[in-house]
Amino acid sequence: MQIDRPITIALILFVILLAVFFFVLPEYNKFGALQTQLAEKTAEYNAEFVYYNDIAKTYADLQNRKDDIQKIDNALPQDPALGKLVYFLQYTAKENGLTVKDLFLSKSSTATQENSEGSGIKEIVFSTDLVGDYSSLEGFLVSLEKSSRIFEVTSISFDSTAQPPYTFNLQIKTYSY
Repeated sequence: MQIDRPITIALILFVILLAVFFFVLPEYNKFGALQTQLAEKTAEYNAEFVYYNDIAKTYADLQNRKDDIQKIDNALPQDPALGKLVYFLQYTAKENGLTVKDLFLSKSSTATQENSEGSGIKEIVFSTDLVGDYSSLEGFLVSLEKSSRIFEVTSISFDSTAQPPYTFNLQIKTYSY
């Protein structure tokens, strides 16, 4: 029995087409899906690598600036430590030739919302009466300004006596986080 050549070619082409459709095409689709997943994973890995690289750079930068960060922590400490503040004010006054007559806490509260919304910065106000001369007061104010802590003198009132020693009333504001 002899088979026609054109029918055989057509039959072989049909079998090849069916084999491609049922065996090769699904595997090609799986390959395309795997390539897409690989591209997504590579992009995700690269993004995480860049993110962690930025964190490492920021950490190294913070380590290089430890002294500056320490100064900021001193300027705006986390706890108010009122005892240390009182001691500092008394010591600085004594160092500049002033005598502390009265020192009391006027106000201790969180900062207003217009100042810093939700920041948690606390405002501490001291009122103090100092006795001394004008040059000592100037030295005291300069010492407060040069200290690592943030101090703001909000008001100064003078006693109207003509003879030294003079009495000064100061309101000093400081902050803590």
